[in-house]
Amino acid sequence: MKIRNLVSIIFILFVLVGCNKKVKTTTETPVLKKITLTEGEYILNTQKSNLDWVGKELSTKKHFGTINLNNGQIKIDSKGEINGLIEIDMATINVTDLEGGSKNKLEGHLKSPDFFGVSDHPNASIKFKGNNKTISNNQIELNGELKIKNITHPISFMADIIEIKDELQIKTKITFDRSKYNVRFRSGSFFDGLGDKLILNDINVNVIVFAKKN
Repeated sequence: MKIRNLVSIIFILFVLVGCNKKVKTTTETPVLKKITLTEGEYILNTQKSNLDWVGKELSTKKHFGTINLNNGQIKIDSKGEINGLIEIDMATINVTDLEGGSKNKLEGHLKSPDFFGVSDHPNASIKFKGNNKTISNNQIELNGELKIKNITHPISFMADIIEIKDELQIKTKITFDRSKYNVRFRSGSFFDGLGDKLILNDINVNVIVFAKKN
C-alpha cells in the first residue's frame, strides 16, 4: 500500500472516532454556601464605616458626596435573628465632585429646608432586620425602615455580609425616593414644567459598615 493512501485512511479513522465522541455537559447546580454569624452585640466603627451618595438631574448631570455615620449597633440573638440600627449625621453632608465656592454653595443648599432641613432634622437612620438562616454566599436580604426628616418608610435591600475575627462587615446599595421624605426641591412629584432642571427623586446610597463585637 502506498504511503499516501495509508495516511488518508488514518486521517479518516481519526475523523470518525472524533465524531463519535460525546461532549460532556454538566447540569450540576452550584452549592450555596450557608454561614452562621456569631451571637452577640456589635458596635459601629465610625472611623472605618462610610456612606457615599449620588444625586442625578434629568440632564444626566450628577453630584457625588459622603455623609458620616455617627452611631450604630447590630445584635444577633441565639436564634440567629439580626437587628441593626445605623444613625446618620446629616450635618456632615459633603460634596466631593466640586471645589471652592460651588462646593460650599451646594452643601449649604442640601442642608437647607429645600432639601434635608438639617437644622431641624440633624439625624437620619436605617433600621434593619434579618436572619442567619437566609444568608447564602455571604448575601442576605434585610428589611427595615429608613427615617429622614422625621419621616419613616419601609425599605428592603440586599447586602453582602461577612464576619472576620469578631468584626461584621456589611456592604449594600440602597435607592430611595426623596419625595417620600418631603425633599421637594425641583422634584417632579411637587412641581410641573421643570424641563431639564428637574432633579430625579431617586437617590443612590452605597453603605459600608464595620461593626466590632462588644
